[in-house]
Amino acid sequence: MLYVPGLGYEYVGGEQMSLEIQYISKNNQILTAEGSSDVPKDATFTWYDYNDFEDKEELMSDFNFSDDKFEDETTKRYRPQYYNFEDYQLLICHVIDQETLEAHAINICVMQDIVITYHDGVLDNFIDIAKIIKNKYEDLEIDVALHILHATVDQYFDIVHGIEDDVISFEETHGDEKKGTDISDKMFDIRKKVFRVKRVIVPMEELVEKFKEQDGVLSSSRSEDILNKVDSKIDRQKLIIQFSEEMIDEMKDNYISYNTYRMNKIINVLTIISAIFLPLTLITGIYGMNFENMPELGWGPAYFVTLGFMLVISIGMIGFFKYKDWM
Repeated sequence: MLYVPGLGYEYVGGEQMSLEIQYISKNNQILTAEGSSDVPKDATFTWYDYNDFEDKEELMSDFNFSDDKFEDETTKRYRPQYYNFEDYQLLICHVIDQETLEAHAINICVMQDIVITYHDGVLDNFIDIAKIIKNKYEDLEIDVALHILHATVDQYFDIVHGIEDDVISFEETHGDEKKGTDISDKMFDIRKKVFRVKRVIVPMEELVEKFKEQDGVLSSSRSEDILNKVDSKIDRQKLIIQFSEEMIDEMKDNYISYNTYRMNKIINVLTIISAIFLPLTLITGIYGMNFENMPELGWGPAYFVTLGFMLVISIGMIGFFKYKDWM
């Protein structure tokens, strides 16, 4: 069972495949091997692809790795990393699941004429390794690592463009939303998508800069060109994410501002109504005390005079509020 970014888990040929090996023979042919022992000693380049995180012990045993910097499901750092050890270089980047937007690590280990990838998925879904290694040239292993990095970053475009489309569609549907349907939950869901993608893409820029600072790693213009393309694509993706984030923030601010204004208007009306009824309540309170010595109680037209007086007070207060432009 294999994890496929964006597709979930699937069975391949009914059996669990965990290691794929491709190598370039001395005749410059790209061949595959069933296991490490089947790779001839005269192979000029070999790519070991461990596509299951459960193969970590096998990986460590096959290549005698002592520094356990490899990232898997139990050791999650969620940040791209670059390590330059004495015998090998380790580059860690992340693919993003298009459904859950979860980050899954791809560990790329570069040794002399050897590239090792350790991940939980199928790299063939978004990169053709055979196409990259069909022509043997110097520093091929570095370029393979950079091509995987480039393909990984390229995979982000479908996701960031999807978020951008969601934001634009949301704006077209709810841009004029003022009352009725509460859209705050929908805005929160989109912002959550932006945050999940942003936490993967933004650190990638730091990784590229860190990779460029390593002396002697990029020894060819070809490698520099690949890394510059990666850097350029990350910049474009950051702009798309920034645009989406700004649109969501503006819609949220407009929505909150209108609802605040609407709430203030409601409070203003209720305050005016309370102010109008305050003196009326005072009058009814006074004449509701039921004292025996209250001359007005014995006066025949007192009831109608009191009601008229209360009506005059109400009209007068309404007129005053309108004069002050409070209503």
